[in-house]
Amino acid sequence: MKYKHLIFDFDGVLVESNEIRFDGFKLLFSGYPMHQVNKLMQFAMANGGLSRYTKIRYFFEEIRNEPISEEKIKTMSHEYSNLVKQRIIESKPVEGSIEFLSQYHNVLDFAIISGSDQEELVEICRVRGIHHYFTEILGAPLSKEENFDKLFLKTKWKKYDTLFVCDTTNDLYAAMSCGVVFIGINSGLVNWGLFSEIHALNNLSQMAAVIKKYPE
Repeated sequence: MKYKHLIFDFDGVLVESNEIRFDGFKLLFSGYPMHQVNKLMQFAMANGGLSRYTKIRYFFEEIRNEPISEEKIKTMSHEYSNLVKQRIIESKPVEGSIEFLSQYHNVLDFAIISGSDQEELVEICRVRGIHHYFTEILGAPLSKEENFDKLFLKTKWKKYDTLFVCDTTNDLYAAMSCGVVFIGINSGLVNWGLFSEIHALNNLSQMAAVIKKYPE
């Protein structure tokens, strides 16, 4: 294999859960004016990969122009988790993901770096029975850039041996800032065809063939 270490985003990359995440925000803010919720949804869809903490803060401070305490952000984050966690546990895996993980976890190193809440994400992976494939499962409240630093410091992985497999432009920028190679997944959030140098896959069924030679 050309690369030894693969870091995956979670939603839309390993599990078909992007729509569940978006629906969770609609439910979380269902008591607020619809035009404000619609603005949040536009922000959320354009900024996949950012944490719920950032999106909750954005809703209050940028859309409603009112302050929000850290305690309220934590409380609403917990409410959001209650709305989405079980649905994500029960959602379909992205095509090819389980097969790839099970076939190559003894050959390659795997980790997850996600914008989802870390405690929630670890529990979801445990219940889905995939947690043992990953050296680390990292998420919010730390940013992806912070979790990259944390992962590489702990594992001593080399960045030139590492691929980041994700589905949003925020993921792309995080990969670029950290100096790792990026592969996009066509989950519907980004038109990767607009990025001339980005290699993109529809799912993970061709992942093994790609990482043997990518980039050319």
